[in-house]
Amino acid sequence: MQEFDLVVLGGGNAVTIAMAAGRRGLKAAVIEESALGGVCPNRGCIPSKLLLGYAETASVIREAGRFHIEASLGKIDGDAILAETFGATRKTDGKIEGALGDNVTLFRGRGRFVAERTIEVDGQTLHGERVIVGTGGRPRPPHYAGAADTPYWTSRDVFDQDTLPASIVIVGGGYIGCELAQFFHGVGVETTLLNRSDILLRAEDEDVRRVFLEGFTKSVPTRLKTDITGVAHDGTHFTIETNSPDGAATLTAERLLFTLGRVPNTDAIGVEHSGMELDGRGFIVTNDCLRTTAANVWALGDVIGGPQFTHSAAWEAKYLERVLFDDEDAPIEYGPVPHAVFSRPEIAGVGVTEQALKASGTPYHAASLPYSTAAKGRAIKEEHGLCKVLIAPDGALLGVNIVGHDASVLIHQAIMAMRWKPHIDALTDVIYIHPSLPEILRNTARRAAAMMSV
Repeated sequence: MQEFDLVVLGGGNAVTIAMAAGRRGLKAAVIEESALGGVCPNRGCIPSKLLLGYAETASVIREAGRFHIEASLGKIDGDAILAETFGATRKTDGKIEGALGDNVTLFRGRGRFVAERTIEVDGQTLHGERVIVGTGGRPRPPHYAGAADTPYWTSRDVFDQDTLPASIVIVGGGYIGCELAQFFHGVGVETTLLNRSDILLRAEDEDVRRVFLEGFTKSVPTRLKTDITGVAHDGTHFTIETNSPDGAATLTAERLLFTLGRVPNTDAIGVEHSGMELDGRGFIVTNDCLRTTAANVWALGDVIGGPQFTHSAAWEAKYLERVLFDDEDAPIEYGPVPHAVFSRPEIAGVGVTEQALKASGTPYHAASLPYSTAAKGRAIKEEHGLCKVLIAPDGALLGVNIVGHDASVLIHQAIMAMRWKPHIDALTDVIYIHPSLPEILRNTARRAAAMMSV
């Protein structure tokens, strides 16, 4: 039995807490079976956004004619794109290991609780005075007939490749599916996105996802209301049998990628021996201080079922640093939690959606304007851009949802407003640079403010 002041199970954002413990002279351990850093820098946010940069450049060249510029797209070196991208991200593990510090011991392998605050890994037993669980999640496996017997991909597999496929079918209409479809299509891979319903990005505001659907399907071949009835692989290609209102159809592709959501990594960590409880979806139950039902055990990130974002997990890690080392005892306070989808068109949002307000019966006013209402929006010729602002009758800012060029940049002014002064005048009563893209947000906010007296 090896004794530690702190044991961290999972090498994602929780690693920073172990490093903070080490800096304070405490003895800490980190247990990770894969690459340190978690999904984001290795098989998620970072590599996917790096890939999308190449796709965006190719798309701009293809669309140069809209600006009366004659341009042609020559060869796309897919292997070089993958090598450059993954050559950078594959260094993440080593960089983090090198930064752990002298007081932090790294254990490579799958950790499993064998008793409360006692974890076994690779034949060694570790006991922590305090334990943090941050084991994250993994892609949900497909349930379609025949799929399990084929070499299908999930998002974990995409970032291990050295060569682009000639063709790919992507199943799933969430943000992972849409972003990866945007990349593969953008760099010249024959791409088809399939989705069971007629809605992409279901969690987004209804007007935003409508505009998104128009723009996305204009470039990426998409089949909605399409179910898969069978999957087979002949050694080189997939055969995907589908059914839709238009009838049965057969698709063939070199690769098949399933993006069907994610499940928490709690089924193989010995929860039954830990003293922790799981909810009905398999997530670790925590209170508003991120404490589990086991004494001196906390959890954070995707494994607790809250906001499934790297930026929220990082926020939780900083909070737990204060709890463990600075004696903070207040509940975690997230403030407004924003999100973005880095597809084309781009999406970003903070606060609530209109459908959520309708469902709860909350009184509200909604104002929306296209990008073309601002000079800069016309300059970039954004055809699929919309800004939507939701306020209470007294002007309280309830939500901002944007689709279009640089939506993830524009949303930050709304984030700051909702954090520090959540009233519509925080967006209207300031001077904006003219002409600039943020004027779209100002114009929409002015329209919402005018509704207060209606």
